Amino acid sequence: MTHCHNLKSVHPSIFSLDKLVYLDLSLCYSLTTFTSNSHLSSLRYLNLGSCKGLRTFSVTAYNLIALDLTNICINALPSSFGCQSKLEILVLRYSEIESIPSSIMNLTRLRKIDIRFCSNLLVLPELPSSVETLLVECRSMKTVLFPSTFAEQFKENKKRIEFWNCWDLDERSLINIALNIQINLMKFTCRHLSTLEHDYVESYVDYKDNFDSYQALYVYPGSSVPEWLEYKTTMDDMIVDLSPHHFSPLLGFVFCFVLAKDIQYCDRIELNITTIDAEGDDENDGVDIYMDRTRLCIASDHVCMIYDQPFSHYLTSIAKNQIRFKIKVTARTEINVYRMRPEVELKGFGISPINHSTYHNLIQQMELFDHINQWNRTVRSIILCISFLQLKMKKLI
Repeated sequence: MTHCHNLKSVHPSIFSLDKLVYLDLSLCYSLTTFTSNSHLSSLRYLNLGSCKGLRTFSVTAYNLIALDLTNICINALPSSFGCQSKLEILVLRYSEIESIPSSIMNLTRLRKIDIRFCSNLLVLPELPSSVETLLVECRSMKTVLFPSTFAEQFKENKKRIEFWNCWDLDERSLINIALNIQINLMKFTCRHLSTLEHDYVESYVDYKDNFDSYQALYVYPGSSVPEWLEYKTTMDDMIVDLSPHHFSPLLGFVFCFVLAKDIQYCDRIELNITTIDAEGDDENDGVDIYMDRTRLCIASDHVCMIYDQPFSHYLTSIAKNQIRFKIKVTARTEINVYRMRPEVELKGFGISPINHSTYHNLIQQMELFDHINQWNRTVRSIILCISFLQLKMKKLI
């Protein structure tokens, strides 16, 4: 039923079809109303993308898996939204949504949420821990909420978090995003490494076409490599000395790079990484890391954190034979598979070796952080109670 330009409403008989699984009404520009008073038990996939005339939307489909509301003009999700308990994919890209209801926490199977280019969205509420992919590119967004404790954040499974061009985020949100990314990256890396064989794969035949299956990727506005990375530089190369890790078996590496603003109209960012023996001039064959990007400019500096399986294996294999080496990084943008643009500016990069102690140290630090916060909250509560009692005593006197 897609591209039905004269369709203004959906006949009630459609909602009585007990075998209706997939309903695509995308690009039905004249559709103004989509409401159902009955329970659509069979519907799994609903696409209302680019129904620009849609003003009333309400549906109850308890078995709905994917909901696409791309480029629609409604500014609020229906009150029944939190009832879609089996929803896994929610797309609100280019919509005029002004807020996302807190009932999104009821969607405990939600895996992917795409809210790129929602120009009216100011606040992103806390999301269910099931979310694996979060795509945000909202220049108006000011606040992002996360679980208040490390224990709650540790339940999350985020593999891809992208906050492109969200330059208006408040400082607290940026701090929380960076901390949440650190937790998710370390958690993903250690869990991913634990499922791999110790004999590292030397070639990845399908990597360039399916690189996202080998990665965990996190992006947010920023101009510097996070302090917690062990090796970092503002140059395009640096010396890495792994002597402190000589007695601790390495499982892999995480990588960070800072992209400068004004990269325009690219489909993909490609980073080439090579190593050189620090004691000589022998340069090893390099490895490439790829990252998709929507074809829009990057309007501010961005920090990109990544665990890339081939890159991690590459550095680990180098580290087996060279404790000290130089690493060099160059970046290019790709418009399509046939056209490469000149090198782009990196404002720095960093790497950190990962082993079991790294992971456990993070857990201990975050648990201590939770305890301190809890203690501070308790102290503040006691002070407030004392102040209240003192005020009451003054009034009695």
